[in-house]
Amino acid sequence: MHMSSQTGFFALIAVTLALAACGGSGGSTASTGVGVSPSGMQVLAGATQQMTATASDGGTAFVWQVNGVAGGSSNLGTISSTGLYTAPNLPPAGGKVTITAIEQGNSGASGSATLMIAYANASLEGGYVFALSGNNQGAPWFAIGEFTANGTGQISSGLQDINNGTAIQTKAVFTGSYSINPDGSGSLALDNLNFELSMQANGQAFLLSTSNGTTLTGSLSVQDPAAGNVSAFNAPLILNTGGQTGAQGFDQLALISTVNGTSISGFEDVNGSKPLSRTSYTGSYAFDGNNHGTLTIKDSNGNHVYSFYVASASDFALLSDDPGVTANGNLSAQAPQTYANSSLSGPYVFLINGNSTTQYYVQAGQFNPNGLGSLGTVTTDINMPGNVQSDATITGTYSADANVNGRGTLTLNNPGNTTPQNYVFYMLSPQLAEFITTNSAIAAGGYIVMQTQGSTFNNSFLKGVFGFALGSQTSAANLSAAVGTLGLDGNGNLRGQMLQNLSGNVSSMLSLGGNYMLNGGARGTATINSSGGGSPFAIYPINSSEFLLIGTNAASPYFGIATNQN
Repeated sequence: MHMSSQTGFFALIAVTLALAACGGSGGSTASTGVGVSPSGMQVLAGATQQMTATASDGGTAFVWQVNGVAGGSSNLGTISSTGLYTAPNLPPAGGKVTITAIEQGNSGASGSATLMIAYANASLEGGYVFALSGNNQGAPWFAIGEFTANGTGQISSGLQDINNGTAIQTKAVFTGSYSINPDGSGSLALDNLNFELSMQANGQAFLLSTSNGTTLTGSLSVQDPAAGNVSAFNAPLILNTGGQTGAQGFDQLALISTVNGTSISGFEDVNGSKPLSRTSYTGSYAFDGNNHGTLTIKDSNGNHVYSFYVASASDFALLSDDPGVTANGNLSAQAPQTYANSSLSGPYVFLINGNSTTQYYVQAGQFNPNGLGSLGTVTTDINMPGNVQSDATITGTYSADANVNGRGTLTLNNPGNTTPQNYVFYMLSPQLAEFITTNSAIAAGGYIVMQTQGSTFNNSFLKGVFGFALGSQTSAANLSAAVGTLGLDGNGNLRGQMLQNLSGNVSSMLSLGGNYMLNGGARGTATINSSGGGSPFAIYPINSSEFLLIGTNAASPYFGIATNQN
């Protein structure tokens, strides 16, 4: 079955690596006459730590700073005039803060101490929107929903829509619970399903089901506190959904170019059993309370009906309301500008996956569009079970559609007659596009993301602790996924932890080791070893905080994304 590609980027996997944190009160730095303690202590998100300053001249009045900010801030943590530090709900960049005490008066002496900030239940607090896809007890199962986390382990106000290929549930009420570990791993119970989660620095999380007989992957996104005030769509918006129609993959991209009251219109492309190319459509939408509503697109194939939950005024989670089409995705605001060939310029990486009735397919790569229609040199990896093309160098072209703003076509001269060659893309911005295949032999969808320009991708470019999510499929019944953490040391060594779900059978926590290599090119490699064996991967950096992964072994066609945890 086709695993929809979402990131919020993507939907996929998690496990954890402990943050390096020293316990105890430690020493202090006092070269200028003020000692600050404790130093090197781990402080959990949302917790407090009393800091103490001692001046060599006996002074007792101090100005307190966090990373040079007097009194601190919401993302660094705050500190009172008496030195009581309150950690933020999410670890800040680097996972640590520097607390400085400056003596008041004539001396101006200062001293500093370092605190390590770790994840905790407080890291999951407020409203969230989620999306899930995969198999449940051997049948397709897709869901979207929302809930409120209280910061202490309880979930309330849960609503979810479910499409299990047979029936639709809408706004089903649920409660739940969760527990977040200091390293950003954790467990989550939503209604009667259990998940492992891996937190990301932006407060989002990757999800992997751990309930028997389920292979579900997904993601949590932070819901805008103002989501309840959203009651209308504002064009332009891009719709992107993917899933299954029976044994055939299904993907749909659409531009909502006009909103008139509750009526919408625009253009769309559909791939699957009933493909459409640049077809105009009409439709409508309605909000029905609880940050929920329905969206209908009417075209020559009939009506595509979706339910949605509001993540923000510019981002909505979508679920097909047709039991014959198990699919989910997103509706996102398009940056309002005129798009042309010149809008796609610079280095980009991409990831796409899908299937036909008999074949499963995943491809990742990097290209350098010149703003004039050439993709330049394309580096790519393709994994179709039994047919792996690794580190291939190909060419390609693209062309912006002069009649549909933000839409374009793209050709990759992929090796092999069975691999997709032609694609259509819709640009959300000059930095991000969503694209699908246009040949019905393989219906697949994915993303094109701008890569950091002018960077030399060596081992030190990727350093830190990354939460990751992976998915894999070799047949309708063989659906696998994993979530975990990888610690990259900047010198080519990696370690971490991973939980695997192999067609509904969940592993124990696996320790990971291995190595990675980035030697200045657009692409790198990694070998990730566990007690279950080793797997080779290609790495495509997006920036220093994110990279794409694609398995280069036909027996393990994994694909996914890794995101820095702090």
